[in-house]
Amino acid sequence: MMISSSSMRVAAAFLLVLLFLVDVVCSEECTRTCIAQNCDTLSIRYGKYCGIGHSGCPGEEPCDDLDACCMVHDNCVEANGMTNISCHKKFKQCLNRLSKSIKLVFPNNALTHNQLGNDLRTEL
Repeated sequence: MMISSSSMRVAAAFLLVLLFLVDVVCSEECTRTCIAQNCDTLSIRYGKYCGIGHSGCPGEEPCDDLDACCMVHDNCVEANGMTNISCHKKFKQCLNRLSKSIKLVFPNNALTHNQLGNDLRTEL
């Protein structure tokens, strides 16, 4: 069975488009600045590492202790997979340790670690 050159061109073009789309999806920019957005929803973006699909750039220091919990969780999930229960248990333990804290997370931000920790625990 012989494949025509036009079929090969179409297949090659399709493959190139597919590879381009995969590259675009996988190249979400990492975060270098501390932020606090949507902290009362599932689309939370906090610090550099907290929130689904939100991650700091390699080597970036976390913004505070809560952000450090998220960074450790991100690294664990990246290394072991999203279905690794141990990563999620360690994350919850870290959040529980911080839940006793009453300090403000960012200057000029009225949220406490406890409020944000509760929101992040509900995401799991």
